[in-house]
Amino acid sequence: MSVENPILRGFHPDPCLCRAQGRYYLATSTFQWLPGVSLYASDDLMRWESVGGALAGLDLRGVPDSAGAWAPDLTYDDATGRFWLTYTVCRQIDGIFKDVANYVVTAERIEGPWSEPVFVNASGFDPGLYHEDGRHYVVNPQWDPRPLPGHHRFNGLIMQEFSLEEGLIGGARVVLGNDDAVNWLREGPHVMRRDGWYYIACAEGGTGRRHRIRMARSRELWGPYEVCPEPLVCSWCAETPLRKAGHGNFVEGPGGQWYVCHLTSRYLPRRDGSPHVFDEREDGLSPLGRETALLPVVWIDGWPRLASGGIAPVPDIGAGGNCHHDKRPRHQCQVFRFGPEGGLGRLWREEWLAPRVVDPARMTLAENGLVLAGGDSPSSLFDRSALVRRVTSFSWHAEATLSFSPAHYGQSAGLICEYDSRAFVYLSLGWDEEARTRVIDVLTCDNGAFAMPLGNAARVRVPDAAREVTLAVDVRAYDLTLSYALDGAALEPVRGQNGAPLVLDASTMSDEHVDGWAYTGTVVGMTCVDCFDKTARATFSRFFYADDEGDDA
Repeated sequence: MSVENPILRGFHPDPCLCRAQGRYYLATSTFQWLPGVSLYASDDLMRWESVGGALAGLDLRGVPDSAGAWAPDLTYDDATGRFWLTYTVCRQIDGIFKDVANYVVTAERIEGPWSEPVFVNASGFDPGLYHEDGRHYVVNPQWDPRPLPGHHRFNGLIMQEFSLEEGLIGGARVVLGNDDAVNWLREGPHVMRRDGWYYIACAEGGTGRRHRIRMARSRELWGPYEVCPEPLVCSWCAETPLRKAGHGNFVEGPGGQWYVCHLTSRYLPRRDGSPHVFDEREDGLSPLGRETALLPVVWIDGWPRLASGGIAPVPDIGAGGNCHHDKRPRHQCQVFRFGPEGGLGRLWREEWLAPRVVDPARMTLAENGLVLAGGDSPSSLFDRSALVRRVTSFSWHAEATLSFSPAHYGQSAGLICEYDSRAFVYLSLGWDEEARTRVIDVLTCDNGAFAMPLGNAARVRVPDAAREVTLAVDVRAYDLTLSYALDGAALEPVRGQNGAPLVLDASTMSDEHVDGWAYTGTVVGMTCVDCFDKTARATFSRFFYADDEGDDA
């Protein structure tokens, strides 16, 4: 019996596992989305439940897309009886600089409350924390921005002792250089100890097609470290549907079986139905972003190796492992009816995400539903009002039911499907000032190129008597279609200017299609926009999401 990878589907990059208090816990990155870290718990490493998120109070207004909260390191220290969460806040990523700051928070329980952030350093990103004999050590890439010959921006992994009370202690030392791998961009380090060896697991090769995990070991914490000549995990030029594999860490699971947890991506099937060619020319598209996978490992001559053999990740984590669980159906069908019970914390446990800042004045849970106050446009990097969730399949359907009475064409609310501020499809209920009526309209953004494919004539006029509007999106691989309904009637397709159902290209919302830094994944959810006087309020009574993994590659 087995369970299939990825174990967390959709946008779940940079996973970090730890074992504590008889359970397993997993943290993943969220970048510009809040809470700044998503947290999951499991009794067996196979079935995972959301336990909410940490860092919901971060203020990430103004950070670029794919900056924000990076690469959490989740550990548990028996000496303090606390979880430690170390993370990066990246405020800009272009040019030669990485303007980052690293912090740590702690908690007695994974659900929190988490302590106030303590600053660690700003020398690089993706810090890892290691605990030994009541002392704590931080390790991270040292960034060198100087544009001089012979200088590599990934200037080795440095280690330094750290305490919550004193901060950094002593000097920082390079424990793993980059001289033997000039082009491999070592980052995301995690430190562990086993059988008298200290191990560093680090990511290499950038976070794209050449991504991998590299191992190094030493008898002493401070080194010198011996580098394993072969990566532990890598998808490059391998025949596997799990692409871009890298960035992960280890945990000892039930029965003494060891596992490596890592990020991965899956490609859309080709438009013409031909198979992907996994060589240096590979050109797949990943609308789901980077997901989380788990692989059993064995120890050979003191090095971890994939239990399945080779270095390529496999979809079936029962291969070579000690897993005895039936395959779970991947179909997800979730109905959300919003009310005041549980407050905003309930939303994080249900895996909702908000862009850049959570303002309780603009997001409230009332008896009649979720009330979103009008915020910035979908292209804004500052004060949006939106609540979204990850898309987990190449084939899926989502609906949002809302009541909304706009008074200006700058006010709208509805269903948004987006990768980030540069790539989205917005199906909205807004106002037509000439017809003096509400209208259903579509706004698309493809790498900053905006379009309103319905024009003026094809927009759907909404009668004044209609109290609630349901807006829906369907995606089948590349094809994205839209529909609507009034006051609980059957859904009708949104038609283009030629009278046929409007069909858009869902693949424009993918890692490879979006220009520049693109580290997230497609999400879908609810938003309210007010570019007029900020008085607009939209009430969402219901949200529905369903996917069909049977249509995935």
